[in-house]
Amino acid sequence: MIDALTHVNSFYAFEQHLLTCKSPKLFLIDIKAFKQINLSYGDEAGNAILQALSSKLLQFASNNELNVFRFKNDQFILLGDMPFELSRMEKLIFSVCDLLKKQTFVYEETPIEVEAHMGISFDHFNALEKALKSLWVAKAENQPFVAYSEFANTLAVESEERIEQLLKDAIANEHILLFFQGVFDASGTICYYESLIRLECNEGLQSPKLFLKIAKERHVYDLLLTKIVEKITSLSRTHTLPLALNISSFDLLDEARVDFLITSLAHASVLLEIQCEDKEHIALLQTIFPRFKEAGIALALDNVESTEYLDAFDAGLIDVVKVHGDIIRNLFLNEKVAFTCKAILASTKTKGAKSVATHLNAKSALSAVQTVGFDLFQGYTLEHPHPTI
Repeated sequence: MIDALTHVNSFYAFEQHLLTCKSPKLFLIDIKAFKQINLSYGDEAGNAILQALSSKLLQFASNNELNVFRFKNDQFILLGDMPFELSRMEKLIFSVCDLLKKQTFVYEETPIEVEAHMGISFDHFNALEKALKSLWVAKAENQPFVAYSEFANTLAVESEERIEQLLKDAIANEHILLFFQGVFDASGTICYYESLIRLECNEGLQSPKLFLKIAKERHVYDLLLTKIVEKITSLSRTHTLPLALNISSFDLLDEARVDFLITSLAHASVLLEIQCEDKEHIALLQTIFPRFKEAGIALALDNVESTEYLDAFDAGLIDVVKVHGDIIRNLFLNEKVAFTCKAILASTKTKGAKSVATHLNAKSALSAVQTVGFDLFQGYTLEHPHPTI
């Protein structure tokens, strides 16, 4: 019951194994544009990629209580049997995504870039069918992954009008929830809480990455943002620690949205975390950030990968710098990454800001970054997200 090409378990073995699973957690992985890879580089290259990927999956599975199966062609299954716990599942999902994000395989000295989509099901009934539906949505919406939910199922079968109505209903019926995760200093004291959005479905809580993307495309994002800002500002009035709201630089391209944020958050105990997703946005942010500061709004730069983003702003303008999780994960594995991290930390200090090491999902990672000079720390090894503060 071993696949001859990849040497992982066969689909027949998967069918037998699934029968014994009490709490199946299924990740269906599909290589993006694999047919084109075969056409461009030949079937031998495609087979080499399948073998290399299966080797990576086997190693990952052995470290995460999972089993690997070849489903068909360029599709693989990771299957675990474990109870559902949101923070653990989130950590697992992002770990798989890290494993599968764009990577380069070399075949006969030719580099070949490979990406993947993933459909996820945590449901005991018809797990593979639901993972297939989620994979279809992930491919249609060009998302790295989609977890099965009523929302994903609706996207797969319903009309545009029905999808838009579902979005509006979820917002109106308070199915958009806020969870919170503490950001700690070196002494273990929480300095502020980051707010994390969750979508409530019958299957439980879902991370709403796809929901947010569709909300923007269907022009209901501002309605959603209004609800979230209202909740955060209300909570900030009764809580002693600041609350962080994460947005994208794309959100600030709309002048009316900028005005709304300034009016709503002025002098509130809220930290606005902003991820710059396009270098061309930096010039615009240089004009917007002083307006936020004049309104008494604290600012954080999120997912900082180099000093370029940070160095664009004057000292005293930025309060917090959150270093990208990829840098944290590779800090002691790559000299270039370590050099980049030290440069970011040095620049952060000259700007008078606090640095945050994020995505700390193992005690070894926390111990390592504490020696580098970070001011603050965040991750599952410190605290899982929770619905109350």
